[in-house]
Amino acid sequence: MGGVDVQELFRRLPKQMDLATRAPETLTPDVVNAILLECASLSADDNFGLRMVELAGPSDLGIYGYLLMNAPTVGEALEIACRYYPTFYLGATLRLSVGRGVARLTYRTKARSALSARHDNEWSLGFFVQVIRRGTSADWTPASASFTHSAPEDMSEQIQLFGANLHFGQATNCIEFPADVLRCRVSEADPSLLRVLLQQADGLLHRVQKEETLADQVRLLILEHLDKGPGDAAGVARKLRMSVSTLKRRLKQEGTSYRELRDGVVRNLSQSALRETQVPISEIAMRVGYSELSAFDRAFNRLAGMTPRQYRATQARKTG
Repeated sequence: MGGVDVQELFRRLPKQMDLATRAPETLTPDVVNAILLECASLSADDNFGLRMVELAGPSDLGIYGYLLMNAPTVGEALEIACRYYPTFYLGATLRLSVGRGVARLTYRTKARSALSARHDNEWSLGFFVQVIRRGTSADWTPASASFTHSAPEDMSEQIQLFGANLHFGQATNCIEFPADVLRCRVSEADPSLLRVLLQQADGLLHRVQKEETLADQVRLLILEHLDKGPGDAAGVARKLRMSVSTLKRRLKQEGTSYRELRDGVVRNLSQSALRETQVPISEIAMRVGYSELSAFDRAFNRLAGMTPRQYRATQARKTG
């Protein structure tokens, strides 16, 4: 439907497509981006990610999609979307936050991809714009949209879907909109069907979480709440319903520690933002949990052996 010769796609990317058909939820960002870039090439469509927003609706996503379709309000649909996202895709996280009358939906991959993530970013956020439109109107757009990739030459289609307030080369992918939108009701929803679907989804989520290592779960919790402050092992332990001593013992058995995991998340996100965007260092510091720039400078220097400014300058020389 998107103009891709599927047989040719399998011929060009045999390993990636084999995995995509067997276990799509386990794909890494690299594999997802490789497939989408090849699809864009084969279809000669520079906006292939946006095309997928049009072509792939919630009903194409199995139980995950049916959960979204039967949530009675936009807010419940997005909360369900975030909670059960691991049953659909393990390679990224989806987070809904609300503050000062503004709702923000953030899409973030767990690992940095060496390939352009433009199609994945636009498809992922665009899909949830369409979810919100089920409770608002067919031409609804968010108040603003931010993307980690660079701006395309022609942004007319992006503006049509996301509105005119677009920001590219940012530290995260997110859409922001008035929190009142969360209360909008979805007329086609079936609450009784939703209850049945939630029972099945809980079983799927439990199996997915059981297969993940404890370190994977801790990284995800750190990542989800990173911009709220430094956090601590006690808070993560509470969310995992275990004592701090049990958390430390089990992480030690996996050959790591809470501090190592948090340092890794901060280092990877900071380096990616410094290397690939022009976002001010002070804003990057806030995004990774540091309210004071001086504290972020010290932490980054400890992790990377140089200041954030020096790291950005070094990377600029390498690419220049």
